[in-house]
Amino acid sequence: MLSFNKTMILRECKILAISLAVGLMFAIGFASYIYSYATQRDIAENVIRFHVQANSNSHADQTLKEQVRVEILSEFEKYLSATTSIYETRTVLMKKLDCIQSYAQDIVRAAGLNYPVTAEMSLLFFPTIFYGNLSLPPGKYETVKIIIGEGEGDNWWCLMFPPLCYVDMTATDAGRSQLASTVSNESFRLLTHQEEQNTSLQVRFRVVEWWQNRGQPQPVPARNFARN
Repeated sequence: MLSFNKTMILRECKILAISLAVGLMFAIGFASYIYSYATQRDIAENVIRFHVQANSNSHADQTLKEQVRVEILSEFEKYLSATTSIYETRTVLMKKLDCIQSYAQDIVRAAGLNYPVTAEMSLLFFPTIFYGNLSLPPGKYETVKIIIGEGEGDNWWCLMFPPLCYVDMTATDAGRSQLASTVSNESFRLLTHQEEQNTSLQVRFRVVEWWQNRGQPQPVPARNFARN
């Protein structure tokens, strides 16, 4: 009888231990999901991305892509530099979207090519991406995207808000300051975790990355044009 009681107690202890472990794993998973959702949303609601996608990865098409992005930014900087908030930037971009598309189309035609050009502003999913000394976690972001021709080439990208487009691969002090003032301290630290080399921050960034990538198609690795 005593042996039977011990067996029952051990069995109940095992069941309890398994239940506690499962409950703990569920709690950690749920907390990770909430953290991921809140962090990515905080970042996404405070930035507008800009992408120019080339027709192909040929040298000529990539050169054309670079020309389009340089001339677009040069032409429309005068409108964007006057904005002080994401709402003002969004309003300007929506008003100028047709002009951006027409201007990009003119650049392509001036280059002697008849590729169609489209410009759209929408919510698009992107994987983890790096911009100089910033890291953006994967997720959906408000984006102005110019597609040249078939749009099968690598794409150049930056942030139109905060205005980080005008410096190659390094966030300006003004842009960083503006970003820091619009997102939470935690989000900003995650965005700049590469600089801090903080293991805890890197782990949290990976948590956001894992949750946001779940269920999303994995991109085919592309050649690195420094801004992909």
